[in-house]
Amino acid sequence: MSIRIQRFDEHLKMPWKNGLGITREVISKPALHGPGGFDWRISLATVGASGPFSVFPGIDRTIAVLQGGGMRLTVDGHKEPPLTVGSMPFPFSGDAEVNADCLGGETLDLNVMSLRGRFVHRMTKVIVSDAQTFPVSGDMVAVVFRDDALVTIDRMRLNVGLGDVLLGLEGRSGFEIEPQASGSTLYTIAIRASSGPTSHGEQLA
Repeated sequence: MSIRIQRFDEHLKMPWKNGLGITREVISKPALHGPGGFDWRISLATVGASGPFSVFPGIDRTIAVLQGGGMRLTVDGHKEPPLTVGSMPFPFSGDAEVNADCLGGETLDLNVMSLRGRFVHRMTKVIVSDAQTFPVSGDMVAVVFRDDALVTIDRMRLNVGLGDVLLGLEGRSGFEIEPQASGSTLYTIAIRASSGPTSHGEQLA
């Protein structure tokens, strides 16, 4: 797959597993064994009302808020700190019973899921304050943009914004990015075959 920008409106719409909302699938790797399912998946979801998350047995998950009032998650009966646009990515088990209490209006969130024991994922929040060459690691599969920026790839200069995703990063050492405001927040997603600890989220500034 060649490097490209997949726009927010191009992501594949599908219903939540529990039928209570709509997810926009960015990219996924179908499960190698058995019908249906996935080995890993990146998606965006709009949460418009408080309610339960779908349960995904055997899956590790990480979530981050891209836009909106945010939410407060209760995971297996434990209330977590509010999850907002200023928060770090939040990892949790897909086996858990999770309920989301909306903190005001709709929230757009970024989700990464991977099959425990087969793949490990890492979502990292990065704030880009000035024009630079952004490095790409060997296991990075996507860069998800939250704010407006100008991206240069293969001599093409492209404007990106909320929910746009850079894909096809394999074999790349980096790309050029120029924030269009005082700073631009993006999320890098790395996925590799499992050989150690489970998923986690990081924040860099």
